[in-house]
Amino acid sequence: MAQHHSRKIAFVLASSDHGTMIVNRFDYHMVDAERGFGVGFDVLNSSAFDPASVEMTTSLLKLRRHHFGDGVTAIDCGANIGVFTVDWARAMTGWGR
Repeated sequence: MAQHHSRKIAFVLASSDHGTMIVNRFDYHMVDAERGFGVGFDVLNSSAFDPASVEMTTSLLKLRRHHFGDGVTAIDCGANIGVFTVDWARAMTGWGR
């Protein structure tokens, strides 16, 4: 008879400031008992990942549009779940890709 080994599920569906995302709840590194970091950690604990960096990069894309017009292309060389991609796509609807 096969034994059943219980394990926690890593990936969960989470509603965040970026939209609904599949998040790895084990994506974290704890600095101490209260403080940690990681994309999954931030999204699950504060509903967003690094809002300042997302806003800064989105502002750069808008600045590029201001100086060069529509047709801006942005590439997120994905190291995680696509937080930047989702926010950029939302911001660039109609003038970029």
